[in-house]
Amino acid sequence: MKWCLALLVALLPLAAQSGWIDPSGKPIPDSDNMRSAGDFGIQIVLTANEGQFRQTWNSSTPPPKLTTTNTVRLGETVSALLIFHGCAPNVGGVCDVVSDFILEGPDGSKMTAGGGPVWSGKPMQQRLLQLGQASMTVGFDKTDPVGDYKVTATVKDKVSGRVLSVTARLKVTK
Repeated sequence: MKWCLALLVALLPLAAQSGWIDPSGKPIPDSDNMRSAGDFGIQIVLTANEGQFRQTWNSSTPPPKLTTTNTVRLGETVSALLIFHGCAPNVGGVCDVVSDFILEGPDGSKMTAGGGPVWSGKPMQQRLLQLGQASMTVGFDKTDPVGDYKVTATVKDKVSGRVLSVTARLKVTK
């Protein structure tokens, strides 16, 4: 996940209106945690401290130093956040992007884990990324199984009709 952070920081000023691009302007292929459709792109990141992540995002000049993770211990929590670009405005000039989160356990069982508005405001400036409003926080107590989990977010731009699903992998340990 740390390499994703480095990639994210490199992409902050370069989110293209035609998908994700690297610092030299070359397209980046979709991956499990980062997808695009036309000018709409979504990335999912996991963090142990959502409040600190949001504060750093909102108070830093680019590129912010954001802390992400892909592991959590029993007794701790982790939050999934969405970073996006390219939402389509409606006739009133506002975007309407929503998400649904699913948590998949090590045994393959799936549990609805919430959702809500990712963005319901004016579109951000071109070539800039925006931290979404929706998030999912999950805690693991001592009775939860250790192992490999997946957090999937299905994100829909209700104005354009575009739908993207992104997945982050999470290892739960003792």
